[in-house]
Amino acid sequence: MTHRIRKSLEEQIASRCVHFTGVMNDTCEAGVAYAAVRDESKPGKDGLPCFRDGECIACEKRRFPTTEEVKAEIEEGRLAMERTFTAMAAAQADAKANGFKKGNGGVGSVKCPCCESGTLGYSVSGYNGHLWGKCSTEGCVAWMQ
Repeated sequence: MTHRIRKSLEEQIASRCVHFTGVMNDTCEAGVAYAAVRDESKPGKDGLPCFRDGECIACEKRRFPTTEEVKAEIEEGRLAMERTFTAMAAAQADAKANGFKKGNGGVGSVKCPCCESGTLGYSVSGYNGHLWGKCSTEGCVAWMQ
């Protein structure tokens, strides 16, 4: 049995090519087809040059992020989570004021607390009380519970 040591978020980002878009896509951002560079003799991500673990596989477009790029990606993720929690709190407060919860779902909207120019639309599932929301401003905030 092979044991993999868990990597920190920094290590995970630093060991992934900046062009990698995920194996659910056919190509990376640099236009390289994953099928063209995959080593079929190796399982999963180990068969791709997109990760430091696959460094024995050639890909002329592969580039790993700099320390500064890693820090910027982590900060971007932190800010995105902060925005999502802020938006969720606003939607939850409005939903509660309207009586939306498990057993009594509904839809509503509030001014987006993140961009302050869009409308934060949300819905509460009557089945399980889960809250979904999205701001009308392109790229602002969206989530599904």
